[in-house]
Amino acid sequence: MITPELKRIIEENTIGFVATVTPDGAPHVSPKATMICLDANHIAFCDIRSPDTVRNIRVNPRVEICFIDIFRRIGCRLKGKAVYREQGSPEFKALCATFNRWEPLLERAGGFVVIEVESAKKVTSPAYDLGQSEASLIEYWLGFYNELHQPEEA
Repeated sequence: MITPELKRIIEENTIGFVATVTPDGAPHVSPKATMICLDANHIAFCDIRSPDTVRNIRVNPRVEICFIDIFRRIGCRLKGKAVYREQGSPEFKALCATFNRWEPLLERAGGFVVIEVESAKKVTSPAYDLGQSEASLIEYWLGFYNELHQPEEA
């Protein structure tokens, strides 16, 4: 399901926007910045500040996650079912080594959310339909954000 190309998108753009449904049926989207691919069929993130997302998953485990590379204008959408692995559980302890990059935050984690991916799809900007190349999009958007974040002159 998670191809090497999609894995690259996920790993280079670690913030995934996780969509769940609240108990009253409303949509809920929350950015998660500790996303990793466990294997070709599973993705996971730490529950550090995710009480609403965890609550929603306990009621309805269906999720969708969207990643976007803002410079290359490509992304991916993953759909699947989530399970929660609480701190102190054997599953939590086994996953900790995988999340060693965030080790300073792990003691604050309530658990891990693990998603079994049922479908994964690459998405691209319509700019590619117009003949834009990846290199030209990177150049344009890097310039845009560099200009946007220039320090103000005194």
